[in-house]
Amino acid sequence: MPTFRPGAVARALAAIIALLVAGLAGFVVANGMAQVNPASVMPVHLPAARVPTPAPPLLTDIGRDALASVVTVEAELANGAEESLGTGWIFDRAGDVVTNAHVINGDISLRVTDRADHTRLARVVQSSAALDLALLRVSGTLVGTPLPVDATALTAVPVSVITLASSVATGKGHDMTEEMLIGLDVSVPLSGSGVDAGQSSPQEYNDMLHLEGATIYRGNSGGPVLGASGEVIGIVTLASPSAPEAYAIPISRVLADLRLWAAHG
Repeated sequence: MPTFRPGAVARALAAIIALLVAGLAGFVVANGMAQVNPASVMPVHLPAARVPTPAPPLLTDIGRDALASVVTVEAELANGAEESLGTGWIFDRAGDVVTNAHVINGDISLRVTDRADHTRLARVVQSSAALDLALLRVSGTLVGTPLPVDATALTAVPVSVITLASSVATGKGHDMTEEMLIGLDVSVPLSGSGVDAGQSSPQEYNDMLHLEGATIYRGNSGGPVLGASGEVIGIVTLASPSAPEAYAIPISRVLADLRLWAAHG
């Protein structure tokens, strides 16, 4: 005859009650879900994914990309015994090149050599001794594309910039230097200043950009000054032979002249 075990019976009853409660709870939940009004359901908004902000390009990378548009300007002077070397840069798709007027002053023959070592004859479209600015037009085509220009006048300093040059013209093997733009609207009297402007220049330069940093040489004359956006903001014009400083023409001051000269070239 089987033995009656009260404990076992109690455990069995507890298990049966637990199953009944679980089943009843499931029924209530399922019934409640079946009666949910869709209009009362609130959408869940997930947070927007965050895209990492890319780091700005280095000035040296910007300069390296722009070097293809920098050229060497060679001017044979009228006496035939001297040759002037300077830097220029491609301004537009017509093959026009910007440089300083003092680079080509007194020339009887002009040649422009691009980064692929292609040399083209050039003529002066227009030049101004007062602005120390010249626009040349080459015969044929040059390797490189026109450099973008920032027409906005600068209003704040200091600003990190990079200058580009023809290493053939500088004779130093340097084709770009990192500089700090530390001054705007600077006047530079040449008399007694020790500043080297080249063969011919005004007695005083006004509204110039003041650069300080690595050494800039005479052959840098005419080279572009690029800002962080990679656009031309100035034209290297004056350099100190005894200190690491130089001065540049702000492109915003002469851009209208260059465009007018190019249109009538």
